[in-house]
Amino acid sequence: MAYHSCISDNTVSYLTQQFPAETPVWLATFPGELKRICEKWAFTPEGHEPCSRFGAILYGASARYGRVAVKVVPWFSPRLKTEVFCYRHLPYREMCPLYDVDEKLGAMLLRYVPAANSADHAPRERVFRSLYEQRRPAAPDETALPRYEDVLGDVLSNARAAVTAKNDARLMPFLPSIERALNAMETFRDSERYLIHGDAHEYNMLVEDGGCVLIDPLGYVAPIEFEFARYLGTAMKKHPLSNAEMDALVSRILPGGVDRARALSAFAIDTTLRGCNTFIEGNTCEEIVFGGSWATRAWNYADALSQPAKEGKRHVS
Repeated sequence: MAYHSCISDNTVSYLTQQFPAETPVWLATFPGELKRICEKWAFTPEGHEPCSRFGAILYGASARYGRVAVKVVPWFSPRLKTEVFCYRHLPYREMCPLYDVDEKLGAMLLRYVPAANSADHAPRERVFRSLYEQRRPAAPDETALPRYEDVLGDVLSNARAAVTAKNDARLMPFLPSIERALNAMETFRDSERYLIHGDAHEYNMLVEDGGCVLIDPLGYVAPIEFEFARYLGTAMKKHPLSNAEMDALVSRILPGGVDRARALSAFAIDTTLRGCNTFIEGNTCEEIVFGGSWATRAWNYADALSQPAKEGKRHVS
């Protein structure tokens, strides 16, 4: 296998933009380091993920561990440290088993779980009740994972500056969403913080034997409502849902102990964060513009579905 072919153009673009000094060296040494990893783990690559954006993902067999996936996140990327911590310390039994880590390359050896039909949503929707039951409050001095509000502030400030500098009318929809997200985050100021996966959307929830295996954690210290936000944001990203459809989805995934209005607010805040991330993830102009409309639609859902029910029924269309 030509090891360089395992690194997507998206990954090269992102790493070059974010880590211009380290990336050329990493790319130059990648083939030799990956060969070393294959020998270390008795791993024979059989394929790779062509659409990865932040590193490289290979699939194959290990004589020691069986069917495995090797995920490579460059050692200089902060994502590596937090992701390893999540696999080892998040309280969820649904986390994919992590067998080993090679910090020199930034490689994680994980149990391979084949992707199931994405139309099979029921196991994914059910798993959120399990995550809620297993939630663990973050210790007051928890520092291994970033605080969600700190990441939000940094990303939204960067996006606001980019919109202002470009003075492009297509980007202006970002601004009201940014202000709403920052203001809404203040309502969570005194909420208890938990260790969360932070990226539990349908593509990171692999269905297996009627249950789910969670992969690709981002990891945050955050109010628990933000653990459900990614799934909702991904569900309405490219497939328009009526208010009634979105209302039903929210009802299916939210555990009974979660306040609906706060969860909807977290969903809109988080979708704004994801939309604003397009400014720093090597996205195209079209993808960035789409991010602004995505955030706007999330706030529209939050406004419509947070209204008090009328005559025993929620007002939806």
